[in-house]
Amino acid sequence: MIEPLDTGVKSRDPWRNTSWFAVHTKPRRESFACTNIHAIGVEVLLPRVRIERLVRGAAQPGIKPLFPGYFFARFCPADSFESVKTTRGVLQVVSSGRIPIPVPDVVVQEIRDRVQEDGLIRIHPQALAPGTLVTIQSGPFEGMMGRVERELDDRKRVAIFLETLFNARVLIEKRWLEAEAA
Repeated sequence: MIEPLDTGVKSRDPWRNTSWFAVHTKPRRESFACTNIHAIGVEVLLPRVRIERLVRGAAQPGIKPLFPGYFFARFCPADSFESVKTTRGVLQVVSSGRIPIPVPDVVVQEIRDRVQEDGLIRIHPQALAPGTLVTIQSGPFEGMMGRVERELDDRKRVAIFLETLFNARVLIEKRWLEAEAA
């Protein structure tokens, strides 16, 4: 049997193209699933970020996936789709019906370009403009909403007007905030 030459041109049949796909994992099992898929010879990308979480009132550093519950795997569906989707730790390959949806190479490359030497992606928090509606994610005011009055000079804290607490003004670290879509 004669094998066709690989000309670098993608086939019109998406089942025959090697592409990147998003893999949905079981909760908090991204690393486990990623390791298992890598073990079957599939290229993987699990972008991660450094975070701080509140543990017993103190900020503790940690690392979490950039996209919790997901990572990327590069494979040809005709050859590896069944193996990937049945790997321990995997819920599914993101699909439309039974057809896996490829992630454009440029998207994965953009993510890869942001990975630093330590394997982590740096996310620089955006400035919070006065009037931005925010929700406090942690601490004694957790769940309360307010509007940013101003960002302080250290760029780590903001003054917030809490509308839910008798119109009080508080200073809070930016890392505990989540900005609402305008």
